[in-house]
Amino acid sequence: TERVTTYDPPAVTDAMGVTMAGALYQRLMSADQGRATLYPDAARDCVFTEPTVYECTLKEKLAFHNWTDLDSSDVKFSIERALRLAVPGSSASQLSALDRVETPDALTVRFVLKWPDNQFGFALAGPAASIVDPTTFREDALLAEGEEPVGSGPFRFHTTNSKGLLLRQYSFYKGHTAASVAYLQLQYFADSTALEAAMRSNEVDVVWRGLNDAALKRLDGEIAASPDHLTESRFRHEVLGGTKVHLLVWSPSSGQRLDLGLRERISQALQDGRTLGSIIPGGVAGHTSAFPLGGAPSLAPPAEGARPSLTVAYVSTITGERERARDIRDRIEAAGYATVTLTPDSPTADLLLVDLKAWVATPFAWMQTYRDAAPPGSAAKVADLERQARTVTDATTRDQYLAEIQQQAAADLTVLPISQEDDHVFYAAHVKTREPRYGPGWQLALWPVGLQ
Repeated sequence: TERVTTYDPPAVTDAMGVTMAGALYQRLMSADQGRATLYPDAARDCVFTEPTVYECTLKEKLAFHNWTDLDSSDVKFSIERALRLAVPGSSASQLSALDRVETPDALTVRFVLKWPDNQFGFALAGPAASIVDPTTFREDALLAEGEEPVGSGPFRFHTTNSKGLLLRQYSFYKGHTAASVAYLQLQYFADSTALEAAMRSNEVDVVWRGLNDAALKRLDGEIAASPDHLTESRFRHEVLGGTKVHLLVWSPSSGQRLDLGLRERISQALQDGRTLGSIIPGGVAGHTSAFPLGGAPSLAPPAEGARPSLTVAYVSTITGERERARDIRDRIEAAGYATVTLTPDSPTADLLLVDLKAWVATPFAWMQTYRDAAPPGSAAKVADLERQARTVTDATTRDQYLAEIQQQAAADLTVLPISQEDDHVFYAAHVKTREPRYGPGWQLALWPVGLQ
């Protein structure tokens, strides 16, 4: 049910954008699903030659989908373009340590850093670091609607159709995640009911999210009654434990964001239903529970006539978001703290319900939403703590800095952790997959899907 909203990697801010970036483009490095380990993609290798110099050697004979050669100048163009565009919410801010990019020869890219950053390799695995074709992409503007995206990834853009998007295998791809099928159709559905009907009529082979709780329960009942552990339409169910994370984020454009008393009341109104106690999810290295879980609100509500009005936005194409937004509204209003209006897909709401998947499975990627939204009085402190955490080499000291950032997030209350739950994928029985089966932050991956 979720749509791809952009094909331009520096503009990617959501999970489906990461899926498309992984299908169409290469990065110098990529990361394992759910683990903080790196492997080369367009690069043959990347190493620190000095504490502030990270050098990558490209694989030979790389080419874009339009058969144009790919060399170090294209990497330089792509990284500098992402930093110049600086799209809010994109992974470009993970490259903050970069001072300049040098290209001593066609196969060598040298990143000179402003300070030693042990996370820089992971920054190069984010979607904003995808390598794009300079003859197709403008250096100072995003890809316009209708312009064809040209990368060097495992799939090439083929066409759009009434169902969605058709991708074609790029047979000259040289990397870690070669496509398993010649063509792949990415289909969109209006809602859970339509998606479940497509499963029953054998119109789809893989279902990523999109099914509501009732459908999941019904299909799991079919699996429990099946001797081969399949649904009646012969799908197997894969549960991705704890990989669905929701945050409520105060928009920087909100006129009420700087009211600490209001931020405290909103946080208290939601803590009884909170299942995630930090901006870094449980199971991720460096996690420290900093937000209270459970308990009734204790702050007094404002007088009836002084009750503020707030707007809460959610992404309407994500199944279950409307119900989650309604629960947030009802908790805030039941506490008497504000009057709330739900505004689906609004970029100007006071509060944004975010279904977050980090670019890679590092605490620094998970913290980005808070770091980008830290209030003026904390922004410099948070940036300094993160820099120190990214500079040290021992895990104990790093975790101390991370804990301090998480405690500061709990004091600032500009980003509120809401929940950490399971995510879901259904594969038809005739579908086979290979590793890595998901994107670095447990996003849907298109390359591993093949047929028995």
